[in-house]
Amino acid sequence: MRLRDELKGVVPDNLLNLVPSGFDIVGSRSGAVAIVEIPSELEDYKYEIARAIIRSGRNVRTVLRRIGPRGGEYRLYTYERLIGEVTEVIHVESGVRLMLDPIRVFFSPRDQYDRLDLASRVGDGEVIAYLFAGVAPYAFIILKLKPTVRLIYAVDINPDAVRYAEVNVRLNKARGRVIPIEYDAARFCGEMRNSFHRVIMTLPLGAHQYLPDAIRCVMDGGVINFYHTGPEEEPFRDAEAVIRSHCLGMGVECNIMGERIVREYAPRVYKVRVDFKVNKG
Repeated sequence: MRLRDELKGVVPDNLLNLVPSGFDIVGSRSGAVAIVEIPSELEDYKYEIARAIIRSGRNVRTVLRRIGPRGGEYRLYTYERLIGEVTEVIHVESGVRLMLDPIRVFFSPRDQYDRLDLASRVGDGEVIAYLFAGVAPYAFIILKLKPTVRLIYAVDINPDAVRYAEVNVRLNKARGRVIPIEYDAARFCGEMRNSFHRVIMTLPLGAHQYLPDAIRCVMDGGVINFYHTGPEEEPFRDAEAVIRSHCLGMGVECNIMGERIVREYAPRVYKVRVDFKVNKG
């Protein structure tokens, strides 16, 4: 049953259209956290909405209300806890287990199909730099689909994210295959020039500032998976312009191999991925 149907008679009819049509679930059968956006007009009904989410089942034990955009040094959302205490869960996706706490780290279950798509494009024996990795979901999905990958460095400056990534290495039996590193992405790339077959940059806002660093650390002929945002009418325009500008400025040839709309990021704005090859000559 939809939340709006569940809340008829509780939320006034003139506000029912503001009740969220859905919510994210992070977790598994052992316990899950629901993450919901509730507009300010429904402030007086936020607990009723949370209780309706709990009644919907899906093993939800805690409900968090997301407040505002991502921000701060670690690029995290701010949450209001509406129901429940426990926020640390094990999320199960595509046969991979991920321990995380959405209050302490960034993770989006909505990127599941992009993770599968990217993993399907990885080649045998690749050594990969995975920047802004968080709890490293892409790394474990890649290993699941492409066990012949040689090594993945999962880099993040958030110590909680790196700690969870280390736990996930053990959960997914990936010791020696995924290497979590607590480090600044620019400094990491500066010390690892021309070292990687592929650089994954999953941060949609701000990754462009690190694109020169990614170009430096990718091998000649290597691939960069670059994430950005773009308007509905021309979703790839801005990402393409950023790539062209940096490649031209660094004197390298960059050829776009593919483009993908990952998901809606905001009203009429999409999160996109552009895959391009770097030829350094």
